[in-house]
Amino acid sequence: MKISFITLILFLSAGLLSAQEFKMTVQNSKDGRLILKDFNGKLPVTGYNGNDIIITGTGEKYEVPEKAKGLKAIYPSGTDNTGLGLDVQKNGNQITITCLIPFTREGEFQIRVPENFALEFESGCERNNEISVTNTKNEIDIKNCHDINLKDVTGPLILSTISGNIDITFSSINPDKPFSVTSISGDIDITLPVKTATNLELRTVTGGFYSDFELTEAQKNLKKVGGNELNFPLNGGGFKFGIVTVSGNIYLRKGN
Repeated sequence: MKISFITLILFLSAGLLSAQEFKMTVQNSKDGRLILKDFNGKLPVTGYNGNDIIITGTGEKYEVPEKAKGLKAIYPSGTDNTGLGLDVQKNGNQITITCLIPFTREGEFQIRVPENFALEFESGCERNNEISVTNTKNEIDIKNCHDINLKDVTGPLILSTISGNIDITFSSINPDKPFSVTSISGDIDITLPVKTATNLELRTVTGGFYSDFELTEAQKNLKKVGGNELNFPLNGGGFKFGIVTVSGNIYLRKGN
């Protein structure tokens, strides 16, 4: 009887967790864009071959105070129209989602997005926001203050962080636009498809460069003292790929 009771509790708990979900149907097209603003904590975003944006709350359940029942919450950035403490606005195939939960509270989410959507993230430094993106096929634009981790992406990329590491593994490269990856205080670790044709522009002030690509000609121009830069046409050159860190190392690895 005791085991059955525990099983029932777990089942009901799972039901409560699954209820913390918001879903919106969109078109899985290249002109789609998802803009995410002011999220707290870890924010994993996964692309998939589907037509829904699916948001699942994984942190503490967001509830209004008991005394506020029957009243409308007033936020500086929008209105909670999801039941998860999020404001969702749709303009054509562009979706903007703003997290309304104060940065002093837990507000962690998991997001699934159509794989062809472009992604844009913006988060202030008061929010401990660690962003990860997996399996997407369009451009990604991130302005953050903490770690950024991208896996099986194609770009183009415009990434910047104040105090965090940036790790990127590409599944392939979409060279339609220049790429820019910048960290003020943190390492940048990038795995490129081995045949990527790009004009690399690497910069660091206090760190070093490490790579298993053949960069012998380029390293002749490295300085012996002070900050350093390295420009190199990888595989004959192509689109511009700028990689900059002020206080950190740059790791450039061969992928498949």
